[in-house]
Amino acid sequence: MNMQVAGEQMLSEMVTMIYNMVPTIDVDKLKNKLSSIVSKFHVTRVEQDEVHPDLTEKIELFLASKKLEGLSQITLKGYGLDLRIFADRVKKKTGDITAADIRMYLGQFSDLKMSSVGKKLSVLKSFFSWLSSEEFIQRDPSAKLKTPKLEKRAPKALSIEELELLRESCQTVRQRACLFRSAIRNRLPVI
Repeated sequence: MNMQVAGEQMLSEMVTMIYNMVPTIDVDKLKNKLSSIVSKFHVTRVEQDEVHPDLTEKIELFLASKKLEGLSQITLKGYGLDLRIFADRVKKKTGDITAADIRMYLGQFSDLKMSSVGKKLSVLKSFFSWLSSEEFIQRDPSAKLKTPKLEKRAPKALSIEELELLRESCQTVRQRACLFRSAIRNRLPVI
């Protein structure tokens, strides 16, 4: 869609909306006044299936800012990848993104471990916190979101052979006593 058609379509939608709010308004006069204002701008329509240019621009500014802060290239590459995937899925203007959008996005990763989802959330929190501190947005939509709880893994018990090697490596009676006490406390076989 070219720039002129996009401007005319925006103008028509604005006039229709205003007319629906105030039906007694002179539509032709309003359209002429709005047309003179819109003609001063470069107007392009953002399709619903494309990433909003505002979000892409803010991601690039964020990455440039983090580069100046001294983040490594690997970290910047990871941030960029996570944020571009987010932008590709959300496709909204930065100021229109809500906590619900972020939750829906993170909910799509049910096959990932909670630590990976937590990393994605951490990147988004950093991004939206930066947007808020730089006053690009009024409220940080990620502020209400909590980092997911990580799954707890039981410690791996030592095998009998590993315990025997550990016992044999003890050089003093005190070391053996510590090993014995630790084995008793953790209900391990005492050798």
